[in-house]
Amino acid sequence: MLIEIKRDKPGAVTVDVLAVPLWQGEAVGTRGAAAQLDARLEGLVSDYIESGDFKGTLNSTALLRTRGKIAAPRVLLVGLGEKSQPRELEHLRQASASAATTTRKLGAASLAVLPPAVSATDSELAQAVTEGALLGLYTLKKYKTADDEDSQNALEQLTLLAISASTQKELQRGAERGQVIADAVSLARDLGNSPGNDINPSYLAATAQTLAETTSLDCRLLDPAEMEELNMGCLLGVAQGSAQPPAFIILEHTPQGASGAPIVLVGKGLTFDSGGISIKPAGGMEDMKMDMSGGAAVLGTMQALARLNYPRHVVGLVPASENLPSGTAVKPGDILRAMSGKTVEVINTDAEGRLILADALAYAVEKYKPACIIDLATLTGAVVVALGSQATGMMGTDDDMMTRLREAGERCAERVWQLPLFDEYSKQIKSDFADIKNTGGREAGSIIGGAFLKEFVGGTPWVHLDIAGMAWTREGKPYVPKGSTGWGIRLLVETLESMPTLAAKSGARSRAKTKAS
Repeated sequence: MLIEIKRDKPGAVTVDVLAVPLWQGEAVGTRGAAAQLDARLEGLVSDYIESGDFKGTLNSTALLRTRGKIAAPRVLLVGLGEKSQPRELEHLRQASASAATTTRKLGAASLAVLPPAVSATDSELAQAVTEGALLGLYTLKKYKTADDEDSQNALEQLTLLAISASTQKELQRGAERGQVIADAVSLARDLGNSPGNDINPSYLAATAQTLAETTSLDCRLLDPAEMEELNMGCLLGVAQGSAQPPAFIILEHTPQGASGAPIVLVGKGLTFDSGGISIKPAGGMEDMKMDMSGGAAVLGTMQALARLNYPRHVVGLVPASENLPSGTAVKPGDILRAMSGKTVEVINTDAEGRLILADALAYAVEKYKPACIIDLATLTGAVVVALGSQATGMMGTDDDMMTRLREAGERCAERVWQLPLFDEYSKQIKSDFADIKNTGGREAGSIIGGAFLKEFVGGTPWVHLDIAGMAWTREGKPYVPKGSTGWGIRLLVETLESMPTLAAKSGARSRAKTKAS
């Protein structure tokens, strides 16, 4: 999509639809761009508000025909809901998505947005508008053989109106960032939505190689022989039930002048999870193509960091495998030896994500001696029971990073909620026959998953994000359509850019088709 920043009066901009976001209970007033627009429309906007036909509730819309009074043939009023400073940008992100999807349903090709009054910077405003529109319009068309409404109607141009040259520059900067982030989230959604017969470990590895070819990232892949040499018995054990070979993906972002220990991101890359011998119920198993959402989030985040010229050294690791039942599959009662040397008794083969992460965490500690590790995984159904689809479960040993993640989550509306990780929980994974076992009963299921992973990070600062409740949605939302959400990319970028060595957010080096005019 072409994204433009224009210095133009709202009555003069030539687009198919002009969107006017309004806060609940907000009057048009007598000053400003909205008032000028209302005057050109002979009070049409204020009439809708005063009559109660448009109340401004979040994501509500009202379409007005302008009858030649302004250049745009339609004005779309979009509700921002009640004005609350901590949620302003999230409301704007949602309203932008509502405007974009409504415009697409009209069959219109171009949309302009009149920026509302917010307490955020112009750059943040433009980023929110751009993210909302692009992510709201997301759809996976690859597997559709017949055109549907979304295929037939394509919104081709998004314009943000600027009131001054300085505003224009800041809007431009924010729009570029928004497109970089939206591209990264869309990459993760594509991977999560695509079927397991296409998205296997080799496909994830090829995707990582493509990222390295198109950005400044470096990519290295470990094959099964190299995993064997490194004694990655847990990853190889999970993979042995599948005809598809596992992959271990290493993406590295090393900007010029970066120094110090890297931050390592680890993402679970289980491209299909049947549960193995401890097989899952048939109902809903088709959704288990999304069990690689943590890995997809790491790939998308690494792409975004490279395109944003993030100034710190970051490493992304994705252990990738399938978990299938077969004559060669790992069995309950089997004992695996992890890269760290710890032995693991497999109690339930459906607790496989923690097994492949164990070797990735051990690899991160040994090879990179990182400043911090953050892992993301659709690890447990227990976290969905605990937190539903409103927040990700967070636990770890790095209080500073957990605080940063929590604060960043509030800003970007990808919330996390800290769960305890007391030493007592580790008693539940003690094994009679090995060092530890991979499950510890029904109590505190999500925490026990974290306690297992903690065994493989040693003294390295570490945070675990259990994204099982956030990675997939069956209920479409304004900028999160049904299916894979791409959750975690916006959170990680926001968090990493809050690190104390950064004086300001980095500028985008984007291939996005964004221009000022």
